[in-house]
Formats: sequence, structure tokens, C-alpha cells
Amino acid sequence: MGLFRKKENRIDKKPTLDEFAEVVSWNPQWDLGAPMPQVFSDGNKTYLIYLINEPDPNWDGTNITMIDNTSDAEYPLALVEFNGRTFRFGIANEEVFSGLPISNKGMEWYSAHIIHNSTWIKELKSIHKVHPNYSEDHWKDNKHYMLLFHDEMIEIVAKDYKVETFKTTFEKLGMEIVKRMNK
Repeated sequence: MGLFRKKENRIDKKPTLDEFAEVVSWNPQWDLGAPMPQVFSDGNKTYLIYLINEPDPNWDGTNITMIDNTSDAEYPLALVEFNGRTFRFGIANEEVFSGLPISNKGMEWYSAHIIHNSTWIKELKSIHKVHPNYSEDHWKDNKHYMLLFHDEMIEIVAKDYKVETFKTTFEKLGMEIVKRMNK
């Protein structure tokens, strides 16, 4: 089966393309229990911080390490810089992922996805079509990304992204983002 799934429309028999999720490789993987994602945006780019899944080699399985994003402790953190500004954050947690419209269309929990035939991108294009300088070319490289964390999710329409890793505090990495947004 190819990347696109066709569906027959029973009224006029024209094939239509349904929205569906494709799981994509994402590195580094976020912590499954407490990824603690944070989102920053300046109207041009969107930044995402999350705790990297880095198992403690000394963990004996008896105690759980509590993560405190307000502490001075340094953690392995990822900083994702999306070349896009339209995002939705929060929305749903793992208890309600099955209620998402594409939950049975390729979506996997705790994974990163690209949403093909995105109804959200179609909606955004429809809104922007009233602009006198609207161009379909503006939208050709945009992708709808969806990342499902434990207690949150982020959806973003972006042309691309890059990921950097740090061993630092949440506060220091947040301040680095503020510097980047104000250069």
C-alpha cells in the first residue's frame, strides 16, 4: 500500500484522499514518563524543549527520580527549532488520545508523526486565500507535525525543524531561546 490511502465517495464516485498519520523517526526520543515539554514562539519560529529519554545506568529499579523543571539540576534536554509559527499545544493527554480524529489512522502513542492530507493545513489555506497576495506556493513545503507526549501534545505546521541537545537546566535553555528570539 502506498503513502496515500484513497477512499471512494459514495455520492459522486470521485476518489478522495483522507487525512492520516505517518510515524516518523525522531531523535532524540523524549522521556516517556515525564518529558516536560515547553513551547516558545515569536511569530516566526516555534521552539520546543523536552526531557530526553536517557536511562540512568545506576538505576536499580527501586526508586523513581523526580524531575523538577524549576530546580538548578542539569538534565539532558532537546531543543527543537521549528521553521513555523502556527501551533497547538496541550490539547490532549494519553488518556484521551483515542478521541483524536486520526487516532485510528496511523497514529501511535508517544511518537512523532507527519499528518498527510492535513485538514488543518487545508483550513489554514482556506483562511489565507482571501489575502490579495495569496500564493499556493507558500504552502507547498509545509508539513503538519504531531508529537504525542505523556500529558501533552504539540501540533505544528512548519517547513522543517532542527534539533539540538544540551545538558543544562530548563531555565538556562529557556533563556537561550529568549536570546535567539530577540536577535
